[in-house]
Amino acid sequence: MRLHYVIMQRGKNAIRWVLLLAVMAPVGKLVHAQERTRLIITMRSGMVENLSKPGSSLTYTHLSVVEVMGLSLAGAPITIGQPFPANDDWLTKLRVKVKNISGAPISHLRMSFALPEAKFVENGRNYTMGFALDYKAGARVNNESREMKLIQPGDEVELVCLIPLSDQLGNKTGIVSFTQLQYSGVVTAYFVDGSTWRVSNLPVGKQTNP
Repeated sequence: MRLHYVIMQRGKNAIRWVLLLAVMAPVGKLVHAQERTRLIITMRSGMVENLSKPGSSLTYTHLSVVEVMGLSLAGAPITIGQPFPANDDWLTKLRVKVKNISGAPISHLRMSFALPEAKFVENGRNYTMGFALDYKAGARVNNESREMKLIQPGDEVELVCLIPLSDQLGNKTGIVSFTQLQYSGVVTAYFVDGSTWRVSNLPVGKQTNP
């Protein structure tokens, strides 16, 4: 009787393990399915570097304002042109570290990207959307984060996603998972005095502008 009881208990334990593995397997497959290969590529922009001051017209300039230090995802560095694995929400976790190399404080920095997969049709015309990473004085990434401050000369900050991407992209295009991002080095800086500086083809690292 004792041997029969032990065999029955072992049989029940084996069944429990089989059921547990059956429950866990779909979760593992789901996480694995969300992680896909992503890629950020360089795209040339034809926008000319310019500066506009309050009360004056737009002028072309070669003023150096921002240096792009690097890109990262969840703390891991990303190299443009090299594929990397990431989940579907990778755009919200993307960070770009920049440095204010001008001589004036900046209240808002914005870097714009293109999303070639974010296509939609409106009024019979085809459109492609993009998105931006920002650092803006007074803003917060979430309710628990510190309020962003003015970017003083020499300061290094990280540009982050400040708006709900599901509302901006998913509801418009119906796409929730993007695999490619196009970087053209388009950056806009808003100074405290009201001046605005725009540039394109800004390199990553200490390089000369191509």
